[in-house]
Amino acid sequence: MVSVIPNAVVPEDFKPVSAEESGLGRSSGNGPPPARHLGPHDPITIVVISRLFYNKGTDLLTAAIPRILQNHPNTRFIIAGDGPKSIDLEQMIEQNVLQDRVEMLGSIRHEEVRNVMVRGHIYLHPSLTEAFGTVIVEAASCGLYVVCTRVGGIPEVLPSHMTVFAKPEEDDLVAATGRAIADLRANKVRTDLFHEQVKNMYSWTDVARRTERVYNGICGDISEAEFYGHDAAANVAGWTATRGRSGVRSFALIDRLKRYYGCGIWAGKLFCIVVIVDYLLLLFLQLWYPADQIDICRDWPKKNKRKIT
Repeated sequence: MVSVIPNAVVPEDFKPVSAEESGLGRSSGNGPPPARHLGPHDPITIVVISRLFYNKGTDLLTAAIPRILQNHPNTRFIIAGDGPKSIDLEQMIEQNVLQDRVEMLGSIRHEEVRNVMVRGHIYLHPSLTEAFGTVIVEAASCGLYVVCTRVGGIPEVLPSHMTVFAKPEEDDLVAATGRAIADLRANKVRTDLFHEQVKNMYSWTDVARRTERVYNGICGDISEAEFYGHDAAANVAGWTATRGRSGVRSFALIDRLKRYYGCGIWAGKLFCIVVIVDYLLLLFLQLWYPADQIDICRDWPKKNKRKIT
């Protein structure tokens, strides 16, 4: 029973390049910008904005960049960020003579992120560990096709049509980037629609609504079927959640044991033993010191709200 509530973004701060900014004339209303059709020889810019640390996949990025540029001649990189691994990137650029194809911007302020992102077509995120990855949501909101590693919570962040996933390995990252470049050149991806889609998925209004729904589900204010969106008892194998008379969710011991038993071949059995020992200890303590001998704190009196006229 897990509810995931993501971070939100302010989509107004991460808009794609408008028609006016791109020099194509006046934009038409508040709709999306015109689709950017790429030819087989048009240059493609890959943007990386990250702290240059090991866990952010900088070593992976350093190894992959020369191969990506070798496989795709009309491609260049823009890298923003700073950290102890920046020296490795600089050495790689020097050794492969890529000064004209890899631009290092150094550390940038958050308010400058959008201006860097809109210069690119693809956002590359080679992180080795990541809980959420707000930056990839910001990139998609700016209309960039996202190439990212399948680690942590990243696979849950964006829908599949916005992303190309790769294993946190050099070969797979190079291959995934190549697939993204091919998709863009074949005009298979409507990146001009990403901003409105991200705006609907990660608005603060939606986050507040989802948070309220979780609290209502925990407190029993909404039914189990409404909370899960389906028949929870039929979907969750071997156990059912029941409600006490007070409306608070409760679980029978046998249902808890079934849940713990399904946690793994050995871990499940270990968890069940721990639960049983704890339960027997609870029974012994209740016999030794009955609950009716324990002073129960009274409910704090609620103040009556008076209508002010």
